[in-house]
Amino acid sequence: THDDNQCSSLENCSTNWGALSPTKVLTIDRTKDYSLGQFIWTGWDYIGEPTPYFTKNSYFGQVDTAGFEKDSYYAYKAEWTDGNVSPMVHILPYRDFNDGQLVDVRIYSNAAKTELFLNGKSMGTFDHNHKDGNEISGKWQIPYEKGEIKAVAYDEDGKTVATDVQKSFGDTAALALLPDKRELKANGEDLIFVEIKAVDSEGNFVANARNRVNVTVSGAGRLLGLDNGDSTDYEQYKGTARRLFSGKLLAIIGATTEPGEITLTAESPEIPSSILVLNAVSAPVRKGISCVTENYAAKPLDDIPIRKIELGCSESRTLTKETPSVTVTAVILPENATYSDIKWKALNESGVEANFVKLEKAGTVSSLVEGKEVNDAVRVTAFGDGTFRLMCTASNGSDYPQVISEYEFEAEGFGKAGIDPYSLVYASLRTRETGDAPLNLSFKGGVFTQAGRSWLQFDGVEFGDYGSDEITIPIFHWDQKVPLEIWEGCPGDEGELLLACTYEHESVYNVYNANTFRLPKRLRGTKTISIVTFSRISLQGFYFTPYHKAFCRIPAIESSSVTGDSFTREADAITKIGNNVTLVFDNMDFGKHGTDKITVCGRTPNSVNAIHLIFDSEAGSEKRMIEFKQSDDYAEQTFGFEPVYGKRSVAFVFLPGSSFDFEWFKFE
Repeated sequence: THDDNQCSSLENCSTNWGALSPTKVLTIDRTKDYSLGQFIWTGWDYIGEPTPYFTKNSYFGQVDTAGFEKDSYYAYKAEWTDGNVSPMVHILPYRDFNDGQLVDVRIYSNAAKTELFLNGKSMGTFDHNHKDGNEISGKWQIPYEKGEIKAVAYDEDGKTVATDVQKSFGDTAALALLPDKRELKANGEDLIFVEIKAVDSEGNFVANARNRVNVTVSGAGRLLGLDNGDSTDYEQYKGTARRLFSGKLLAIIGATTEPGEITLTAESPEIPSSILVLNAVSAPVRKGISCVTENYAAKPLDDIPIRKIELGCSESRTLTKETPSVTVTAVILPENATYSDIKWKALNESGVEANFVKLEKAGTVSSLVEGKEVNDAVRVTAFGDGTFRLMCTASNGSDYPQVISEYEFEAEGFGKAGIDPYSLVYASLRTRETGDAPLNLSFKGGVFTQAGRSWLQFDGVEFGDYGSDEITIPIFHWDQKVPLEIWEGCPGDEGELLLACTYEHESVYNVYNANTFRLPKRLRGTKTISIVTFSRISLQGFYFTPYHKAFCRIPAIESSSVTGDSFTREADAITKIGNNVTLVFDNMDFGKHGTDKITVCGRTPNSVNAIHLIFDSEAGSEKRMIEFKQSDDYAEQTFGFEPVYGKRSVAFVFLPGSSFDFEWFKFE
């Protein structure tokens, strides 16, 4: 799943219960003697069933709701039509990315062979085996450079039979109006479909344009609908203003019963208006025809959406220990865009946030890149090995990103980064897995498990020196109750079963709901955690409750160090503390609010046992003293003192004459 709630053209978006891709179903069905053809759900997108997102339309179609063909349309066309009769070729994607960004390129064709050219240079050929080949398209990954990519299709004799080109483009300079016909019958029923298309100053199609377009129709026609095919766009089909999506918008013009001219006007902020004149001719009108309904006039809006974030990086995108950081700039296009809501994050290969990358606001950078104003910049620092994508997004005022721009990076030489258990650890980050059936990638970083025993192992989970014993597990499921096991280490002889439990929650489709479980012990240091499942669920991952060590109840036996003349370390306390004994507790952060009170649980035969508290920091030491009164049994005694602030290590110092059994303490 993708942040912009759209689906990819690279055949890597599918449901866990549906076909893997057009290639899969095409290559399987066409080789079967008993298969006369295919039924696909669906040929056309429709309103409702917006799997996998909570938007408004289905994503299953090869044609969107506006009737615009998706790239997968051409996959079917390449295999369903005869290249000797009607040769075709289709190349994707459009040509407008970041310099040096690795871009997937594909070619669909019903011809015998295709060849890819980048700015006139051949990138190689692909032989199309339409009978029993396992691949239906040529595939390339090529660093982006401005210019054009061209697909050339050849027949069996090597003759060119079709070509397709994608050219680099600039900002929208005009709106092209392309009707499917120029004349309709004035019978109250006839329709003309007008494609409104963004073009740049050289007439090139602007495939990522999002300009807002206001449409008016006058004369012997009426505006019946506007659609851009965007499943995430909730503006009205029955309004008079809409944004372009993927550079296009469809206007549906309906007939009246009067012949004459029809004028369609398309207007967009800071772009010249476009006018299309159509004609309605006299025609018989069926009895009972009503043709007065038309779209409601919407208030014209003058916002200018972002169509692209152009990233720049003049340094190497391979990060090492010697050069762990790099600065990346962002330029918003068009430069007069109304919005500037840029956000950054780094994603790993599974599409979830990388745990070995830190992003910080960049310092002073050049205000211009190639004459364009820099809108934002980020400093990218790696501290673990792996590949990741730096993602920069803009939402154009919506609830989620509409524009996504990326750069690929590789980090090497750092070693494997640990996993932070106090933020969501996505199931897709698993180190190892096993089960009766393969585990498939699910939505929002999760993993689908199947019926039967499966487990996911996570190595290098860094709990810190205090740790946690409370785990939360978000799951999407079909059953009311889901059995789970939580292990420390690898399930089986090598590991320790921490908890066998049952997850319970009402099933809500495509929604992760969480249960929280208490483990029998607190996990500290670096651990391996495994989660075992026994049924078909989508496991998003897990996270532990962070405890603020400085204000938790800390057992004396968990001290970072104990030194001195005499003491005994027992299972749940440090006893027989005598002369010159010091217990040190590191990583105590009292923050800006500080602490001025401590409760100590212990016992002493002395009438009073003095304990010196030493709070060390980089700035120096502060000393406090408490006096614990005699107690035959373990007792809790609370003491106030002058406040202490910030990050400290805390030492409990017992001087000569001490006789103390120390169980735990807690600062407030």
